[in-house]
Amino acid sequence: MVAGADVLRQGMVEGLARGGELDERWRAAFTEVPRHEFIPELVWHHDREAGSHCDLVPLRRCDDEQGWLERAYADAPVNTQVDDGHPAGEGGCGFEVTSSASMPGVVAEMLAALEVEPGMRVLEIGTGTGYNAALLAHVLGAENVVSVEVDPAVAEHARHALAATGFSAVTVVTADGTQGHPPQAPYDRVISTAAVAEVPHAWVARTRPGGLVLSPWGSPYYPGGLLALTVHGDATATGRIIGPASFMWLRAQRIPRYITGRIVRGEDTATVSSTDLHPWHVAGDVHAATAIGFRVPRCEKLYHPDGTDTGTLYLVDQWSHSWATLQITTEAPYQVRQSGQRKLWDEVETAYRWWVDVGEPAVDAWRFTISPSGQRVELRTPAAVPAR
Repeated sequence: MVAGADVLRQGMVEGLARGGELDERWRAAFTEVPRHEFIPELVWHHDREAGSHCDLVPLRRCDDEQGWLERAYADAPVNTQVDDGHPAGEGGCGFEVTSSASMPGVVAEMLAALEVEPGMRVLEIGTGTGYNAALLAHVLGAENVVSVEVDPAVAEHARHALAATGFSAVTVVTADGTQGHPPQAPYDRVISTAAVAEVPHAWVARTRPGGLVLSPWGSPYYPGGLLALTVHGDATATGRIIGPASFMWLRAQRIPRYITGRIVRGEDTATVSSTDLHPWHVAGDVHAATAIGFRVPRCEKLYHPDGTDTGTLYLVDQWSHSWATLQITTEAPYQVRQSGQRKLWDEVETAYRWWVDVGEPAVDAWRFTISPSGQRVELRTPAAVPAR
């Protein structure tokens, strides 16, 4: 049986409601704003058989109307752009997702965490399809929503979609989101749909005292969390990570991908050692990974599985071209190879031991302070130890 947009949208809303993510206002918004009207005719989905890295395969609405529509209302992200709008693979395939419609469940959680009230003005960083801005406009009024998008083509698509669905009064600005949008400041809320490693102070400066800045946050090592910051009258903001959130990076802070093969070279000249610390203690525990990400800057981790319990853990600093590899086997010790200016495994293992020594603090134990001089992170305990 073929399901139409209304049926699929109702199913999506009922699923979100069962998850407890919707109050009455947001339920009405998700029910009445048609998500499929914001999804481009051409999207991409993952196909691991397409190639070693080029696994993003195009799906055109005209080729599979029902499949396209079902993706529009699934509780999953929809990949709406690859390779910055220029698919680099054969047949329109792509290597990297560069714009998407976020998973509806995550959107609902973030909007609930934003704690908006009638009459508030919101600045959104990362318009994407425009769907998030439309949901905000449904609750707050379109005139109270300003959205900034760095990619001109993405911004233009969002403007058309917003106009077609009755939200033409939303202001969509094509600009670098790191500076916010000063002409219409101050805002009561700032929400970013792109992850940052360093929260731009401009977002704080554009927000009223008592206002909230909400953004995915991450480090090259830590996959990401949702950071909520309260803005103060002295041009600072403080807050903590309130939950998981994994988003694409803000383009101004983007980390290049697929660099492992270019950096991990000369294994025969690497320093060889061993460790009894299982690599998944440092890679699989999100709380440990958060601390390691603070204390070992510019270190990325990648895991390449060989089997159920084996594989290779890569640590890479693309700036200094340092690297380390750990062979994950069924039992200790585990072989370590390191090369470059930095001994990345030594740094990661030291950071992990430090995290254990200070009581294994959880993700939400870290206090963030954003000021004109930058971002500072420290443990929220009486005996707080600075992250760096």
